[in-house]
Amino acid sequence: MFSNAQKLAAVLNKWAQPAIQGLIGQRLGQLPFMANIDAKIRSTGWVSPMWSLSKEISPLLDGLSSSLVEPMLSRYLNGIPDNAIPALAHKVVEDAIKNGGLSLFEGKVEFEPEDLEELKTLLRYNLPVEEKANTYEVLTEEPIPQGGDVEK
Repeated sequence: MFSNAQKLAAVLNKWAQPAIQGLIGQRLGQLPFMANIDAKIRSTGWVSPMWSLSKEISPLLDGLSSSLVEPMLSRYLNGIPDNAIPALAHKVVEDAIKNGGLSLFEGKVEFEPEDLEELKTLLRYNLPVEEKANTYEVLTEEPIPQGGDVEK
């Protein structure tokens, strides 16, 4: 059986794969040896001037994402009580949707509300929130007496 941390890590990895592949692909393109390979292949005339090796191999990075990113997320999430993870995940996504999106890595990765709705669906299917357990609700004002008579 999988822990909630493992489930959430798998859901986040699946949902964020396009962004993860794009980030990894961009980083690969910045490596000097990759730039040399790109230039050499473009100079042959086999590909257009806009061709990029990093864009070409980014779909192959799916396995890299699963073998590196998912375990990292899972380890990070293990610090959170497992029974709190579903409600926390749903709350974060709901708040991000209300705020109009989510921006990560200093704005380099942005998720629109539509993207977050997709994450919300994945969470609902894979990490549903159980009905509220008996939790104490903190009062923020004086309660009204049960008898119905309120002193003025």
